[in-house]
Amino acid sequence: MTIKLYGFGPSRSQRCEWALSELGLEYTLVNVIEGGLLNEPEFKKINPFGAMPAIDIDGKTLFESAAICTYLADLHPEKSLIGASGSWERALHDQWVSYTLANMEAWLWSIAKQKMRYPEEKRVPAVIPSNVEEFRDAASVLDGIFAESEYLIGEKFSMIDVILGYTVNWARKAKLLEGFENLQAYNKRLLQRNTCPIPE
Repeated sequence: MTIKLYGFGPSRSQRCEWALSELGLEYTLVNVIEGGLLNEPEFKKINPFGAMPAIDIDGKTLFESAAICTYLADLHPEKSLIGASGSWERALHDQWVSYTLANMEAWLWSIAKQKMRYPEEKRVPAVIPSNVEEFRDAASVLDGIFAESEYLIGEKFSMIDVILGYTVNWARKAKLLEGFENLQAYNKRLLQRNTCPIPE
């Protein structure tokens, strides 16, 4: 299998690097920023939105980091990082992927765009406090779960912990985990894995 990951530094491509590392897969990392590929026609053939990450696996391309991580885990069931299709564990994986992206990461991304991504004239700083509140409401649910469990599904590390772990670490860097001791401990536990490419 030949794998080429298109990404850059601390972007969501780090989530895919982590998944690849957990699975022990060799790959080539193409730095989209240094290579000047972002928004170029060549890269838009891989991801029509011109955004990172994207992956080429034996000539087939896929984008969206959670989809990439899920597919990679499906390719290697022997690693036991994801439940089989139709299993209850797989349903829980899909549930928590949706929760992570819709109820947590969406607010983090909105905050980041208002603070850094948008040009000054497009920013609406007034929405940031409500975004923070929405994120913290969602995070409080997980903080309660991690009071009883070290990982999200079945008391063992799985691919959802890669997907959620990236988001929780993003929140830590944005200083939004204050008061969530269990989420902070979960974040620290994940960052200490020797397969995790995210620096503490």
